[in-house]
Amino acid sequence: MSIYLDSAVVSINGSVIVIVIVFLGAIMARYKILDKSGAESLSKLILNLLLPALLFTEMMKSLDITEFEDFGIIFIYCTFHIFIGCAVGWVLSKLTSANKNMTNLIMASIAFQDTTAIPLIFAEVLGRSDVTNPDSNFQEDAVSFVLIYTVFVTVFKWTVAYGMLKKVHEGSLLGDIGEIQVKKSFWWTMRKIMNPPIYATLASIPLALIPFLKQYVFCESGAVFADNVFSALVTVGKTASPLICVLLGSNLSEGYPPTADIAKKHIAVILFGKEVIMPLVGLGIAGGAYFYGIIGRVLAISIMIIYAGPTSLQLLMICTTHKNQVDNISKVYLIMYVTAAIPMALWTMCFLILLY
Repeated sequence: MSIYLDSAVVSINGSVIVIVIVFLGAIMARYKILDKSGAESLSKLILNLLLPALLFTEMMKSLDITEFEDFGIIFIYCTFHIFIGCAVGWVLSKLTSANKNMTNLIMASIAFQDTTAIPLIFAEVLGRSDVTNPDSNFQEDAVSFVLIYTVFVTVFKWTVAYGMLKKVHEGSLLGDIGEIQVKKSFWWTMRKIMNPPIYATLASIPLALIPFLKQYVFCESGAVFADNVFSALVTVGKTASPLICVLLGSNLSEGYPPTADIAKKHIAVILFGKEVIMPLVGLGIAGGAYFYGIIGRVLAISIMIIYAGPTSLQLLMICTTHKNQVDNISKVYLIMYVTAAIPMALWTMCFLILLY
């Protein structure tokens, strides 16, 4: 199969998966199978059980003390994406006269990308493609890189984005965090910021970095908990992403929410920043590093695909937790995932042609 067809098929499939699940969620809500009370309960279930299980198991599987060099490189790319994404979002929000709440939504939508859905699908499918045959371990390496990236970006989502998406009060760009830090103690602030996904992430890091525990207790073949407790957590965690899509569908069951006041120009700048500017940034910094021999080709492709990915669906959970911008981000998601296939296909073709 050609590079062009491979890229197009993967892009379309990745978007269709999300759209179909969102559509099914909308049907469930439309026929009152999933009512408002049920959606609220589902949201709490995702936040307090499914996402922590997903993060704990993925980090346990992905973190490896022998891969610290890759960790460092990927951490830099992750941090850079968030920094540049926030900067791009801030500039675009100022150009479109967005208020503070909308500015934070634009910044977060551009800065925090999906890694557990479309980029992971791309890594797996491209690994089975003839295009990537020159790299015999493409699929294994690319999936590993995406999962390592997921570790870092998840921490940023549930700390930085979690703070950004709180409802803004006058005088503070990031909501009430500044006020908390001034008036309350450090430990009170930490308790305010902490949440189940962060607890799961912090718990998994030391466990994953101790080879004995990882190999003989948790997730390696033959480990004590590998085929029972850990397997149960993996199964639970895998339901997080599809159920977030179901929740998104329930929010959109009546069409665009009437309370979604995000302007078309703000949706346009989010799409432009996420689907045009950030892929260009990824192409420049990852492609440049590859051509100068700083990173390998598989890592470069993985970073480029992540930079070209859509906004993280976990932002919906953060907005739901804060009861802020839920309808607006739901509207953004619907438009973004409907339109994502075309730019993702074009960018992926571009990346593969340049590097292969």
